[in-house]
Amino acid sequence: MAATTNAQEEPRRVQIYPDKTPEISNFWREKYEKDARKYWDIFYKRNENRFFKDRHYLDKEWGQYFIGKDVGAGPAVVDAGSVSHEQKPKVLEVGCGTGNTVFPLIAQYPDLFVYACDFSPRAVDLVKAHEDYNESRVKTFICDATSDSLVETIPPASVDVITLVFMLSAVGPEKMPTVVLNLKSVLKPGGHILFRDYAVGDLAQERFMTKDQKISDNFYVRGDGTRAYYFSENGLKKLFADGGFECKEMVVHNRQLENRARKIKMDRRWIQCVFYLPESSKIKQQEAVIHVADNSHGTSKPNDVARCINDQSAFASEDGESRGEVEQTSSETILSKLEEEQVVDLSEGFMAELFGGVPSPEPLEVVVGECKVHAVCLRNENQHTFAATGFMLWDSALALATVLTKNPSFTHGQTILELGCGSIGLCSLIASLTAERVVATDGDSGTLDLLGENLALNRESFPVEKILQRKLQWGNMEEILALKAGNGNRGFDLIIGSDVTYVQEAVPLLFETASYLLREFVEGMPEPQLLLCHRIRRVAESDILTTAAANGFCVKGLWTSDVAKDTEKKGRSNIELVFRGLEDIAVNHNSLQLLLLTRSK
Repeated sequence: MAATTNAQEEPRRVQIYPDKTPEISNFWREKYEKDARKYWDIFYKRNENRFFKDRHYLDKEWGQYFIGKDVGAGPAVVDAGSVSHEQKPKVLEVGCGTGNTVFPLIAQYPDLFVYACDFSPRAVDLVKAHEDYNESRVKTFICDATSDSLVETIPPASVDVITLVFMLSAVGPEKMPTVVLNLKSVLKPGGHILFRDYAVGDLAQERFMTKDQKISDNFYVRGDGTRAYYFSENGLKKLFADGGFECKEMVVHNRQLENRARKIKMDRRWIQCVFYLPESSKIKQQEAVIHVADNSHGTSKPNDVARCINDQSAFASEDGESRGEVEQTSSETILSKLEEEQVVDLSEGFMAELFGGVPSPEPLEVVVGECKVHAVCLRNENQHTFAATGFMLWDSALALATVLTKNPSFTHGQTILELGCGSIGLCSLIASLTAERVVATDGDSGTLDLLGENLALNRESFPVEKILQRKLQWGNMEEILALKAGNGNRGFDLIIGSDVTYVQEAVPLLFETASYLLREFVEGMPEPQLLLCHRIRRVAESDILTTAAANGFCVKGLWTSDVAKDTEKKGRSNIELVFRGLEDIAVNHNSLQLLLLTRSK
């Protein structure tokens, strides 16, 4: 794509979020499956009980299922005033997290006994540490419902109600049939499964579709390694029907949500169901127990349900009601006013309980070497809510900042340009300690607004007066020439960028822009350099290097943290001769690459 210096031409634009992306590789697909427990454990270590809100809507939506007349068949309670552990109505919460379903239930229904399981040991520990935890009301245990048989902890056919709230979406579709049979093994005939989860067409799915995060149809991985599946009506009905359940209620909800302060609109879709286990299922439950136990040893073969899950032919109508004979739930009454307005604030009310509210920037302290950077930003797990990824701190930025901290001579006296600086400007702040001047650029105005606030937070610790913030869209010649003019019509000594090579269509513009803004060779001065830090994602390393060469760059050094940790593969690259402290970065950052380039002579 040839560039032009004619500032009067209409600036070119690149679609940073492409329409279609390939699925992730088999290596990453298998890794996310194998390490699913680890990623959720890290999630709960980071967030503890602060991320999800207590589900106080349970009584309004499903209250009739938690009282005696609608629980599954079983021994009648003779004396309600002296209900024993064995006689209390029993609920199983699968994927209990930190207890956002458990504790509202036991507070609302004093006769309930709740089994609560999660495959994250840290989540189970958080439930047990809750001030309302009572062993006479709650039994919490670690269980992976895809492989651990529930009947090892819960007697067969003993549970009246099972709640499955935003849990099944974290399971790979090929394992969902096994989960359903596992649930069936402990549910009484006549019992119910109460289900709520993401629906096809939800905002988060649309965001995932613009990134390289697709595992399979309707199944995606978040930035923190946790996964999310988006259900269609037909696929969900067939999944449970194949497991012996009848669909009693099913509604797909559509809501357009708005955070007026941030001018963000979000189309959220979720599916809510009640599945019923017929009395005739008694004789088949032992088969379910055996099937689940066999599957834990890898002997069970997935059936056709996984394929049917991907059926997207049945969507909700615009008013939120699903097609077909589906009973209305109480949520339609509760949300009738919201349906009339179709605009609500996510930060309060029902939607805050469902999705945890619109994420707000939170205080963050980043320690890099002996430096402390104070900032407000979004947590990385909220990346599916915001198209502007610059609102978050990414691992590549932290690694690059560490390199600059350990090698102050690299930036000493230099004029530095940071591309895609994000709202924290971490690398620009670190570079300002030794640089002559730093220009922090980003293509998103909202990100730059937050950057200004974060720079102000660090005035006492960093020479922020040396940092200028400018908007720069790669390939926009008007902005490129204005930026160069502001630097005395000469290029910058050093250009840096972290995680700026993940969109195929943007990479040529990245290097084209860098070529215009990096100064030429000057005798007696250090050679001009471009330093990038990233994970190889959608764009292959060979494509990055080829595009760099096409724009007049040559490789001075290339280093990958994974290779540096492998003693058999380790060898001193040119970049290891330039920078100190790469061993520490290799230990703390996985699959990162440092790429040092200069102008071709």
